[in-house]
Amino acid sequence: MPVVVEAGKIKVVTDLKDVSGTDPVILYTVMPPYNKFTIKKVIIFNPDSADHEVILGEYDTSALAWKKDKVIIKVAADEAKELTEKELPADFVMTTDPETAILAWAAKLDADVTANPVKVKAEFEVM
Repeated sequence: MPVVVEAGKIKVVTDLKDVSGTDPVILYTVMPPYNKFTIKKVIIFNPDSADHEVILGEYDTSALAWKKDKVIIKVAADEAKELTEKELPADFVMTTDPETAILAWAAKLDADVTANPVKVKAEFEVM
């Protein structure tokens, strides 16, 4: 995953991820600790024949447990959406103690896809 320094800010851009159902897909593991990873942009394409809600949130990779919904985006069948920081909440995920829990930004759907996985790509700023 590319990490870019732009205007003195560190940005992380995820790979394009396939999200097929209610099982979380890790977008980016938020390390190093004590750095806030704030979502700045998300691109979603839903090639499935059903409408979906894409849920972005905090995932505990150590316990393999969903922690908290951060953003819920409704995407119709065959719809593509691009949301920027103006449309996204100013929220972050931060690992504070990697010995007990390493957190990540992750994505999941409201239901399993009918035929095709939803495509998700995100950009985070490290603070």
